[in-house]
Amino acid sequence: MTRRPTLKHIAERVGVTVSTVSLALRDDERISTAMRQRVREAAAEVGYIYNRHAAGLRRGDSGTVALCLNDLGNPFFTEFIAAMEQRFRAEERMMLFCHAQESLTVQADFMRRMAEHGASGLILIPAAGTTQEDLHGAEAAHLRHLPLVLLSRDVPGAEVDRVINDDARGMALVIEHLRSLGHQRIGWLGGGSSTSTAQARERAFRAALGQAGHPPDEAHMHHGPTTLAFGHQGFETLMAQPDPPTAVVCFSDVIAFGALSACHGLGLRPGVDVSITGFDDMSAAAYTTPPLTSVRVRTDLMGARASELLLSRIRGEKGAPRREMMAPELSIRETTGPVRKKARTSDQA
Repeated sequence: MTRRPTLKHIAERVGVTVSTVSLALRDDERISTAMRQRVREAAAEVGYIYNRHAAGLRRGDSGTVALCLNDLGNPFFTEFIAAMEQRFRAEERMMLFCHAQESLTVQADFMRRMAEHGASGLILIPAAGTTQEDLHGAEAAHLRHLPLVLLSRDVPGAEVDRVINDDARGMALVIEHLRSLGHQRIGWLGGGSSTSTAQARERAFRAALGQAGHPPDEAHMHHGPTTLAFGHQGFETLMAQPDPPTAVVCFSDVIAFGALSACHGLGLRPGVDVSITGFDDMSAAAYTTPPLTSVRVRTDLMGARASELLLSRIRGEKGAPRREMMAPELSIRETTGPVRKKARTSDQA
């Protein structure tokens, strides 16, 4: 196995000092244009590869940033990546990814490894159940000097920057829309209960209905994992009740997609016999049959802002932790419509 070419090999080939080669490869204007070109040509001839890790150690910045996602099976979380990757690429930084799969153990191991390998910073979409202790406790001492930004999900008490969606405002928009269409019996299909988003959206759902004078019927409240299967099964359960809801609000688009499937299976027409709403407004929401009414979470703006906050901390910016909330928008499509006196069942179809 041959040795990796070094700056010394290039210097000997060109007949200059190692420091001259180093400056030339960094395109330093103190080195003449002709000499910089000679050094680059010599580097190519010997097969020299710039060692960014070593350079990062010298300047105290590895040039890498880490992103820990909790569920790659949910397309919503992957939508953050494009904006972040574009921003970090513009800064000539490399992104490293981890799929925690909602595992606190996998998440903790990744954060520790990133600290050990000198990552410049970390953006974390926390796994379900993440606590302040996981980020600031004795077992997380290695994170003390690692710039960290929370994205999408919050961790109460965490003393770090975070960028989250205004879930309360998004849910208020949904209820206002359904109420304007005459709906009073509104069901809920929630995605779990151990994340800040699940808790915030359900809390806002209950509050909005209560303020409208029609508190939710507990029989119309169902919880489960954020999956197509739960959306399908949960919707069937709601529609099997003696007095089913005329509208169903889903914690996420994924659950709403499952609900739409069940709706068609029961012979019901979304937006006509029963209204269905999602939350997140993923790109697929506009292409369901019929297109899904959903709350648009600005993953593009959130990803870009989280990147900016992390870069500012990497550059050494000080100050109290920042908590920024992005305003959502309501995308009204064909799965919502005026309330009918009685939703059809498959027997009536």
